[in-house]
Amino acid sequence: MASVRGVLVICIGLVALTGCGAAGGQDAVAPVTRSVTTATAGAATPNPPPRARLTHGASFTYGFDLDSQEPDPPTSPAGRGNLAGPVATARQVMASLPGLMADQSIWGFGILGSPEPSPGVFRLGPMAARIAMIQAAGDIPVVTLVAAPNWMKTGGARPGGTLFSTPPSPDHYGDFAALAAHIAQAFPQVRYFVVWSEVRGFYSPAKHAWDYQDYTTMYNDVYRAIKAVRPDALVGGPYADLHAMPTPIRGVPSAVHGPWGYVDQGMLDTLTYWLAHKAGADFVAVDGATAVATTGDAALMNPVTEASQYAALDAWIRARTDLPIWWMESHIQPATGWTPAQAAAARIATLAEMAASGARVGMQWQPQQTVGWPDEGLWTSTRVSGGGQPTVLAKDLPTALPILADGPALVANEPAGVLVAHDAAGTLSVNTTDAVVHTTAGVVLQPGQVLATHGA
Repeated sequence: MASVRGVLVICIGLVALTGCGAAGGQDAVAPVTRSVTTATAGAATPNPPPRARLTHGASFTYGFDLDSQEPDPPTSPAGRGNLAGPVATARQVMASLPGLMADQSIWGFGILGSPEPSPGVFRLGPMAARIAMIQAAGDIPVVTLVAAPNWMKTGGARPGGTLFSTPPSPDHYGDFAALAAHIAQAFPQVRYFVVWSEVRGFYSPAKHAWDYQDYTTMYNDVYRAIKAVRPDALVGGPYADLHAMPTPIRGVPSAVHGPWGYVDQGMLDTLTYWLAHKAGADFVAVDGATAVATTGDAALMNPVTEASQYAALDAWIRARTDLPIWWMESHIQPATGWTPAQAAAARIATLAEMAASGARVGMQWQPQQTVGWPDEGLWTSTRVSGGGQPTVLAKDLPTALPILADGPALVANEPAGVLVAHDAAGTLSVNTTDAVVHTTAGVVLQPGQVLATHGA
């Protein structure tokens, strides 16, 4: 089908909460814009029939969690093993996608070290460097308050866990809350704070259940402490781990299940309790992984079917709260079996399911390609010569995200592995399969192709 070429200037960001490209709070980063060439649909473009859509009145934003292997300078402790050239190139890729949400934990999941190695002695320099990197790229910093300094863990590691994953003991909840408040004051440019991660360390092997009462007590202490010193800060939890498995987890069928599998009923109970007993919240944070990602079996189901897990969970959460839904992680890929193009298409299909079902933020773990980590990142490794290059996903996102920004409608009855999303901004057609396919509108998609047509 013939089409004309146009130029679309995009600024990807959580407009409803921060303003496009702003870092939030004080010292906001000025909006960054970028011109990309995309297809503009001609008059003959069919108008696809919409599936039921949710009008949630706020923008959807993609983002990522910074982990241990990121474009840190080779001279910094976190950048050991990095090469200067690939680091510079990777940072250019990061800056080419301004306005995304970028999450940084206070420990960097071990790589940055303890933020308070002894009571009243703070070490926030490594974290400050990461936040500065996020702001320099024009992205929006988010801080996850995990893990706790070891001196806050009376009795050492929690049964069944490690010292790192062990939460503070109840007699130190106040100390952890004070640390959270100190960090909020130290980084006024950060507006978003997430309390803990995956409820890690709160599972009781003796009870065979999650100690969500203890988590909520800790959360409430942290929430009140941050709000006391930073009323402008937005705080969320409980970062519940809603990964899917092909069979019921611990033998208990969950209230939310489908062709994509079962989630942990204990985590649904955690969310229910937290929603009822929280001191307050500005958003609800959750994370997920598909059964394909958790089992590594690429033949388990097609990526569009597995991505519908996120829509089903959004609907369950929406029935219980009006809080914005933030997917802090969303693991989707098996260790082997997908091409880079299919991996990028699967990620975008997942984002489309989130956006269409009312989620506000959809993050993935670690934007840098890493050996042993299957989900496709945004740039290749900064530890090899010639690394730091944009991936297929980084090239597909700029044309896809504008169509997902305002809650698109998904077209029904597409072939297996195909997703079509339609919005006033245009139509997004995604083929996650390794074959040539035709959409219901007759559009031909190559294997792993993501096609965005902008305009009416």
